[in-house]
Amino acid sequence: MKKKEIKIIIVDDHQLFVDGLKRIIEDIKNYKVIKTCNNWEELRLMLNAEIPDLIMLDIQMKGINGLEICKLIKETHPFIKVIFISMLETSLVIEEGKKVGANGFIPKTTDAALVKKTIENVLNNIDSYINLTRVNEEVNTNKSQLNLITKREKEIIQLIKAGDNTALIAKKLFISKYTVDTHRKNILRKLQLSSIKELIAFAYENYY
Repeated sequence: MKKKEIKIIIVDDHQLFVDGLKRIIEDIKNYKVIKTCNNWEELRLMLNAEIPDLIMLDIQMKGINGLEICKLIKETHPFIKVIFISMLETSLVIEEGKKVGANGFIPKTTDAALVKKTIENVLNNIDSYINLTRVNEEVNTNKSQLNLITKREKEIIQLIKAGDNTALIAKKLFISKYTVDTHRKNILRKLQLSSIKELIAFAYENYY
């Protein structure tokens, strides 16, 4: 008897990552990526046409973010499994994911073996989250430095968290790209962070 084909949709607006994840998934026998989507509107239209068994969903989406998308999916199709994929590895992000009904979480930095194992667990009704034994290790900032952040720098942190690049931030705030870069360097220095990834994680942990 032929084994049932597992239908999967990937929702992420970074095409290079999507292509890599698709190859990993389709390397698993009887697993098929039936669609890749860049946003909620594309996913909504797809769900009207065909229902998947599993959705791999990025948390950081422009417009409606992954947390909101997951909530919408679970309200209308509670039987669809959802695994969050994200560059953020913080306890707060994982807890927020659980609240909206996600069945699993994997970081974008993980290897193919963990991706496959997480999908297998979730499809077998085993909620699967990475074990964050080092809570906030990636955000090792001294929080007393928060009072050094200016109002303008807070605006830039919020826009970076939303996924905006330097050019878009400059356009929205009516400042030059050079000024945005200067602010960003000052923010990282003040918060004792070394990368934008750490800054985004810090923003989630501190409710920016």
